[in-house]
Amino acid sequence: MPRHALDGKHYISEETLTLERAKLFGKLWSFVGFSSMVRERNQFFTRKVAGTPILVQRTEAGIRAFVNECPHRLSPIQTSNAGKRPLVCPYHAWSFGAEGELRGMPNDGLYQFSAAEREKICLKKLQVEEVGQLLFINFSENPIALTEQFSENFLEQLQEVSSFLDSQIIYSCHRVRYNWKLNMENVKDYNHVPFVHSKTFMPAMSQMVKELPVVESLEPSKVLQLIDAGVAPGLESLSYNTKASIKPYENWFASLCDKYGNDHAYYNWFIYPNVNFCSVKGEHFLLQQYDPVSPGVTDYHLWMMTATRKDERTDFTALLSTLIRGERTVIAEDTVVLERLQDGLGAHSRRFMHGEYEAHIVQQHLWYKNHVLGETV
Repeated sequence: MPRHALDGKHYISEETLTLERAKLFGKLWSFVGFSSMVRERNQFFTRKVAGTPILVQRTEAGIRAFVNECPHRLSPIQTSNAGKRPLVCPYHAWSFGAEGELRGMPNDGLYQFSAAEREKICLKKLQVEEVGQLLFINFSENPIALTEQFSENFLEQLQEVSSFLDSQIIYSCHRVRYNWKLNMENVKDYNHVPFVHSKTFMPAMSQMVKELPVVESLEPSKVLQLIDAGVAPGLESLSYNTKASIKPYENWFASLCDKYGNDHAYYNWFIYPNVNFCSVKGEHFLLQQYDPVSPGVTDYHLWMMTATRKDERTDFTALLSTLIRGERTVIAEDTVVLERLQDGLGAHSRRFMHGEYEAHIVQQHLWYKNHVLGETV
């Protein structure tokens, strides 16, 4: 039996992206930012999630999320990436309250709206959940429970580790020319590290790859068993954590922070569908998110911060600039490989093959085929 689960066509198809926006990003909880980014009233940040403009703002009612469009002429309410400003549309100065309800309409006599019409005018409010310092939004009017998407143990891990995140954050977003799914699969594929990152990431690791135990030839392949069984795994199993040993070394800034854990390790929390949350020795953290723009274009979001500073007066601006430059160097190595891969995909392409160490990717594909593409597996 062939070791494959998903066709290459689903990495280049507009139809597939439409299904993803409706059945994946339209129904699942999506990471959107950190609560430390909206600590004060009227503090906000904006971004797009799967093509939809999003506004997250702290109002007098707490942290709220809206589609960033005024109901009048669909102008964005907040036009900057981040700032501190009331919910007032800059186009015609309509103002909105804590839950997105209309509060003011200058020159209201020009509109001639009835009282009943005015009562219904509001921003489109989205469900928002806080997991520690991580913020998630959901586009559905009746969203699934967080515990249906993530196990309680995984949510507890995110809650714990995010309590160590510092409030001084550096952020970048750049556009890459490949399908978003390739990146989520790439970060789960640790076997590419010795070959793609031989001079950057690999020297810090304490071993080449995590070898799988040798099995007898008559023992069935786990990957083949998964594909042969044709059963989509539980959604909560697609988000999980890993830890890999790295060579011991000391960072000059470690003593200035309250670090997470005591291991010389590289931690990963894979947050399905499109987030890789990592930490190097619990001393600094990075969160990558791969947001689809088109079938062959992705916005690569990257946030970085240290562990919580012991003294908030410590300024890590220069340190964070150095850390993000180093991370972008590693990302650029992946980008070369993935853009070449994407460029070669077409009607001629076969399905992807998977070895035993890629069982997590196969499980991801099986769930995706069933719940996004609507195919039996």
